[in-house]
Amino acid sequence: MQVEVLIVGLGPAGAACGMGLARSGINVLALDRAHFPRDKICGDALPLNAQRLIQHLELTAQTKPNQRRSRLQEFGSARARLHHLGGPSRGWQRDGDTVVSAQTCLQTVRRFDLDHWLVERCRERHLPMQFGWQVESLRWIEASQGWEVSGRIRSREGVTTDRFAITTPLVVACDGASSTIKKRCRPHRAGGLKAIASRCYWPSRQPELTPIDDAPLSRLHYRWPGEATYAWAFAVPGGFNCGVATMVRRDGTLPHQGLELIARTREWIKALKPDLGPCDQSVPAIQTMAIPVLHPEPEPSAPEGILFTGDAASLVDPHQGHGIDRALESGALAAMVILQGSEDNVAAAVVCRRYEQRLATRLQRWRRRWQDLDREELNDAELEQALRLNF
Repeated sequence: MQVEVLIVGLGPAGAACGMGLARSGINVLALDRAHFPRDKICGDALPLNAQRLIQHLELTAQTKPNQRRSRLQEFGSARARLHHLGGPSRGWQRDGDTVVSAQTCLQTVRRFDLDHWLVERCRERHLPMQFGWQVESLRWIEASQGWEVSGRIRSREGVTTDRFAITTPLVVACDGASSTIKKRCRPHRAGGLKAIASRCYWPSRQPELTPIDDAPLSRLHYRWPGEATYAWAFAVPGGFNCGVATMVRRDGTLPHQGLELIARTREWIKALKPDLGPCDQSVPAIQTMAIPVLHPEPEPSAPEGILFTGDAASLVDPHQGHGIDRALESGALAAMVILQGSEDNVAAAVVCRRYEQRLATRLQRWRRRWQDLDREELNDAELEQALRLNF
């Protein structure tokens, strides 16, 4: 098979790119190793920019039962400590040793529902898609000045039914944290900086806990002073998404490893039980995953004909809640640059340079957020001094 553009991965980045290229006249194919709907370990929270993007796609109007809005309680964060130090706290109220948002500022959509919905929007736009197609190899074909992407085709039950080989001048890598495309063409940087996060669902039979505005209360707690490790409990349809994330330090080390994180997650769930209401199960199943986070230093340029987006481009900043929004934004940006390149009739190498240049302007802004992570690790006296110096 030969196509002009191959999109590998149909999460938010791949779906945004696919929707941008569907009906464009460009010979495009999108594939994913999974069969949808499928689950994805995630906190399920949509930051404000993601909410805007989702509303632009009319998700709000079409999938209301799959969404939840809630107020947010923070403990131990820079915002909460600044409030206790007498700093400005517009839109937040003090509640004991926590601060609580005055309005329902948090929106959640389960990734199971969100990703499936996005794929269905791609289907409505008649984007050619294949599911169960797992990429295993990537090699440059000098004669055709393009890439050959090959792998196996699996049924929904996981049985191998066939193999595929696709040649293309442009590969849009949207295949997530464990990107096969990245491993095959950037083996020395495939690891990068990674955080570790856990997640479980608490299926509460009492989801409405806060009578004010009939909105439940979500939580974001820095329970372990001096660490950039935080716990969350975000209200989702049917209960809560509960988890713990430990952020990577600038030197690439982690405060905790997988088993320690699971232990802390169980500790967090135990602390939450009185507030989250009864549950039909004693201990929810806890899943963990590594998250490639935004590196403070620029990454090397991608090989000619490869565009990295979303998690595959390490655009995630779980500490600030950014992941889904940057996946959607980078996927849409890739589509925009490809469309412009097609109109200008330029080579794949030019398209890649244009994409990296435009992404770089966003990365410059996103990397400034690392200073916020440093503040979470400060004690109150150090935080007060840092705020005095910076503001």
